[in-house]
Amino acid sequence: MIRHIVMFSCKDRSDVDVIYRGLSVLTQIPQVAHLEVALNEKIDQIGNDIDVIVYGEFASLEDFRAYKAHPLYEESIRRVRHLRDIRVAADYTVSNATRVQLPELAKA
Repeated sequence: MIRHIVMFSCKDRSDVDVIYRGLSVLTQIPQVAHLEVALNEKIDQIGNDIDVIVYGEFASLEDFRAYKAHPLYEESIRRVRHLRDIRVAADYTVSNATRVQLPELAKA
């Protein structure tokens, strides 16, 4: 499984909803196993530069590539690119991630 996390900031705060709606079209792409688009709640006391987050899960690298090649992906870019300031993306294979289970959580 591939996880894809992308974070966006807005050039103008008044465009947050437009960016959110523009990214939400990604949820209609069939190759996605799971996809969320969310507004950053800005709870962290230190860094709150990010406005909108996309979190996706894909069964395979092929599905991820098909997602990126889908016309709705291009539509989302068309709607959002000119409004965003920062775009930071991270992708990783879940089986390669380090997992630590804390003892107190294992008992729950």
